[in-house]
Amino acid sequence: MPGPQPHQGLPPELLASPEWQRACQQRDFTQVFRLVKVKAGIYPSRIAALCGMTPSRVGEIMSGRRGLAHIDVIERVADGLRIPGALLGLAHRPWEIPSSVEARQRTPTPPRQVHRSSADGEPPEPEPHGHLDDLLSLADGKVTRSTLLALQSSVEDYWRRDDKHGGASLRPAVVGHLRYVTQLMRSSDGTLGGDLQSLAAELARLAGWAYFDARQYSTARTHFARALQLSHSQNDHLFMANVLSCMSLQATYDGQPSDAVALACKAQDTARTAGGQPLVMSMLHMREAFAHATLRDAPGCHQAIDRSRDAYEQARGHESDAPSWVRYFDETKLIVDTGIALAKLGEAHGPGVVGICLI
Repeated sequence: MPGPQPHQGLPPELLASPEWQRACQQRDFTQVFRLVKVKAGIYPSRIAALCGMTPSRVGEIMSGRRGLAHIDVIERVADGLRIPGALLGLAHRPWEIPSSVEARQRTPTPPRQVHRSSADGEPPEPEPHGHLDDLLSLADGKVTRSTLLALQSSVEDYWRRDDKHGGASLRPAVVGHLRYVTQLMRSSDGTLGGDLQSLAAELARLAGWAYFDARQYSTARTHFARALQLSHSQNDHLFMANVLSCMSLQATYDGQPSDAVALACKAQDTARTAGGQPLVMSMLHMREAFAHATLRDAPGCHQAIDRSRDAYEQARGHESDAPSWVRYFDETKLIVDTGIALAKLGEAHGPGVVGICLI
């Protein structure tokens, strides 16, 4: 007889909750199973069927009389309950990869020449190089400033690639970098701990964006929540607002516009605690406008657009004072995003709209 059909996934709000993430990180399956029952409505008998266990064993785990230690059983639980592998310290599970992605035969690429011609008009990429002192320091569990700068350069390169081709294909590399930086945080002597934590927050946001591009919304939200946690511990309120804005946009596309409004408003409140940087506020008000437009709330949408325009006028001429991650939000982007929001309301020919495109 065929085995039980896997369920479609745990609720995003459960995956993003701190108690769930803590239980998964600690591999506390007593709490994991209890939360699955209470928050997802999956009862012990169903848990047992999904995870290839007996109901009595599931009952013993839920009562705390028994634990799970064998990696093959933990993997069965992850696959049966659709728990993203990263939450349990596992590799990405096969079902986390979109089914539309087909395996491609890879042909070996010739070694890259140092002096190559640049057909696309861009300067040749520098050859990677390492410093012996840095390598020796890493072997001792230490991080040097030049190592940190190299990691930051990698993140900037990922964003450039995301701008050109989207972030979906970057997921393995970004998540690998995130794990590496997390390991460095644990072994660092504290000298560059804050810088590493900020870098990890940026990588977690980038991972969330890459999974968002791939329409793996639950995994994206998990990474965004991690970025939020890291930036909160750094007291970086502007970056927290940035992460919340990403989560708001995702909620809009994921059919949860009410959540999107709440997240955008929380992002604005968070940014105000850091002084309410005008360009950041302009972008955040536009996120709110998208959510109101999806709700078909015309007054709320128009008010948010007006606030976005007012904030942009305050920012005009002072864009260099804004964080680098929001400088993409220029006047053209403001006009285009206004068009998108009005189009959702059926007002694509509203005043001031010169063009509409997808974000």
